[in-house]
Amino acid sequence: ASLEITSSHQTMIHSMKEHRAKINTVVCNNHGTQAVSASADGSCIVWDLIKGIRITALFEPTAFMAVLFHPDESQYLTCGSNFKIGYWDAYDGTAIRVIEGGTDRMTCLDIQKGQGDYFVSGSADKLVKLWNYDDGITLSVGKGHSGTVTRVAISPDQKYIVSVGSEGGIFLWNLDVTP
Repeated sequence: ASLEITSSHQTMIHSMKEHRAKINTVVCNNHGTQAVSASADGSCIVWDLIKGIRITALFEPTAFMAVLFHPDESQYLTCGSNFKIGYWDAYDGTAIRVIEGGTDRMTCLDIQKGQGDYFVSGSADKLVKLWNYDDGITLSVGKGHSGTVTRVAISPDQKYIVSVGSEGGIFLWNLDVTP
């Protein structure tokens, strides 16, 4: 099947609605067969994009702000209004570990492509943090935003972190993970 979107013709393949509040993020896996949506209703739903159905759901008493797949797709990483970062098993949706992310709501995440050895977070406490994925330990903290960090991204060449904030700032940080 092919998707055709033109000014006169659009074909919707599936309509999947189970969230009961704003969806803050949706990400697809590498094969385009699954997506995970993160919602303010306290759930992340894993979707089968081929069948258009829910595979599983993750629940936590938080407004989920971001979710992403680990590069090997064995886990999901989430963050939300409870100031925490959660690690979830992609097979059955169970919580693996929850770590303290900061002193205010966590707003965004990105992960190293390839191995997924580290990830970066942003939050309403105005900080950009680089984390060791396996240990859940903060490797470095970027201070400079005067408002909530609303988006973080690791550059494709893995040399920089780009962060943007509610104050309108766009910051570029060197990404150095050497001990």
